[in-house]
Amino acid sequence: MANADHRHRTGEKVTETGHYIDDDGGHVVLQAGDTFPNCPKTGKSTTWKHE
Repeated sequence: MANADHRHRTGEKVTETGHYIDDDGGHVVLQAGDTFPNCPKTGKSTTWKHE
């Protein structure tokens, strides 16, 4: 597994399929090759980490 502390920004490509959480606590399931989305709560750019 990739380093769980590594942060990803909105717009970056997902390299590892899994559950991710953003700075506001929003959860998403993303597949490798997807693009990290904006925050589901605010609609703004955010930072994601693998759960």
